[in-house]
Amino acid sequence: MQSPRDTLDPPVRHSVRPGGSGQGSEPGSAVGLRTEWLEILQAPARERLTVTEVCRRYQVSRKSYYSYLARYQEHGVAGLAPRSRRPKNLPTRTPADIEASVVRLRVTHPRWGARRIRTQLVRSGAHQVPALSTVHAILRRHGLVGAPSDSATLATTRRLPATEQPMTTCQTPSRAGGNTR
Repeated sequence: MQSPRDTLDPPVRHSVRPGGSGQGSEPGSAVGLRTEWLEILQAPARERLTVTEVCRRYQVSRKSYYSYLARYQEHGVAGLAPRSRRPKNLPTRTPADIEASVVRLRVTHPRWGARRIRTQLVRSGAHQVPALSTVHAILRRHGLVGAPSDSATLATTRRLPATEQPMTTCQTPSRAGGNTR
């Protein structure tokens, strides 16, 4: 004899979380997410369940349920589309005028690095001088710092004479001053 099914058992689906690979027009797409959330939001009235039971069944938090419900009531089905998680503002970002002066100094003096540019900003009396790592990040963000070209690395690399070559792993220094093998 089978026991009666609990009312909180999830329906037979592969994935019950919104955004999973469950049923919908295209799993993970905006249309698929809209239809899944629409199904979840209509479940309490359709199946005569409490919000807590519906949230348990579909494995979503009540907080998410109520936030999507508010979005649905305000904007309709379009409000159920996924939203960007990118922050609206970046309060610690370097001000645009300081960033522009760093870029201007680098373009004017292409051989100057982050340390020299920061020193020049301090000497010029800038009101807010960024850290050395921030100056380097600004230069990297604008594509002004990168790997040196092949010709530049060849010009700066010099060949050591045989007497100055580093010792190999099989050579050990002796107290007499010479290398022993």
